[in-house]
Amino acid sequence: MIDSTQHRDQKRIDQATMFLLIANTANAFFYLSVQMLAISFVLLLGLKFLKKDSAFRVNRYFWIYISVLLLLQAAQCFVYHAFPLKTFAGEYLRIAFAVLAISILGDAFFDRFIRFVYVFALVSLCFYIPCMLFKGLIPVLTNLAGHLKAPFANPDDEMYNNSINLIVFNLNQIELHRNSGFYWEPGTHGGFLALALFLNLFYRKEHLKSRYNLVFFICILTTLSTTTYLALFFIVLGYLRNYFLRRPALSVFILLAVLGMSLVLYNKLDFLNEKINKQIEYSNKGVPGESRFNSFLADMRLMSGHELIGTGRNIEMKFGKNYFNLNHRAIHRNNGVGVLLSTYGIAFFILFFFLTWKTFYGILQERTNAWMAVLLLLLIGFSEDYFFKAFFIALALYCGISTNPLNWKRAGRSVKMKLGKNTLSYE
Repeated sequence: MIDSTQHRDQKRIDQATMFLLIANTANAFFYLSVQMLAISFVLLLGLKFLKKDSAFRVNRYFWIYISVLLLLQAAQCFVYHAFPLKTFAGEYLRIAFAVLAISILGDAFFDRFIRFVYVFALVSLCFYIPCMLFKGLIPVLTNLAGHLKAPFANPDDEMYNNSINLIVFNLNQIELHRNSGFYWEPGTHGGFLALALFLNLFYRKEHLKSRYNLVFFICILTTLSTTTYLALFFIVLGYLRNYFLRRPALSVFILLAVLGMSLVLYNKLDFLNEKINKQIEYSNKGVPGESRFNSFLADMRLMSGHELIGTGRNIEMKFGKNYFNLNHRAIHRNNGVGVLLSTYGIAFFILFFFLTWKTFYGILQERTNAWMAVLLLLLIGFSEDYFFKAFFIALALYCGISTNPLNWKRAGRSVKMKLGKNTLSYE
């Protein structure tokens, strides 16, 4: 009975840890202020104290990440003549948050992630379906959400606000029949669903038609997110790749059929063609905040001449001391790939995704699947600014944190054996 109670308590600690990690990554009630991140970090420290057997060590991958980051930040301070202490403090607080979450969750990290996304996918459907069936419910929930303002958040933020967030469900774009779920917008919901679906297929190795995957499929459809639909196609194609490789003729036929169907859907579904046409139109206008494509191009122009050190996270470093004279949409960026590239340059960009690949390779034990996971992150990240958020930092640093003391002992014994007299007998 005691063991059962302890197991239940440890499970609840894991669940709370994953909640705090994703909430401070993608929920507007939490991630809009450093203060909420600091409060959540203190809560994580309490969970760390309560969790049994949560010792950890950092390895060379962690130190490489930190060393490169420190070197780049020092170079940026020298080049741009600024030392943004608050920006750096927020950066390292997110890193510490990610490391602490990994140390608590350990080997359960990815399983807890999949379960979290599944539970909140079900919660989102419990709100989304009634809102679609009973339109009068939307203003009632909106009024209720008005009483749940995010503490410490900037009320004048034009791009992202918390005025219609119920914490467990965000009403953002619900009138457009789009499901934002627990996250800041439908595209973000779709990104987390796509990653959870991928891991459920390739990490937990569940069947394509399993209960979890069916819920992920349904919720992805309710996001009406073009990027997420592309991600879904990519995942399913990757999952069925061996089937197609063994049947080349059938593969060509299916590919042509899918292309034809895609053209029909593009012409018939207004939300697809109108959205893509708007992105192209906004790109031609040259306003970064209104187009993922133009946001990426704007970041590439900003990075020009500083490809190795980037432009830094601080807004004054990026846009100069007179940044406050610029239009908000000229400063805003919504392409995560472009943001990561421009912020710390090409070398850090490569390092970040190399470490992420190491993480996926470590859990999937298959190189092709690990590369597919990285490509999936790049695909969903092209539409959302993910990579400086706590959960995605944790994905990169997971390979740099050792959480199993038994592995430390085995490694220690192995080294002693190789250094002893009988070295050859152990090889």
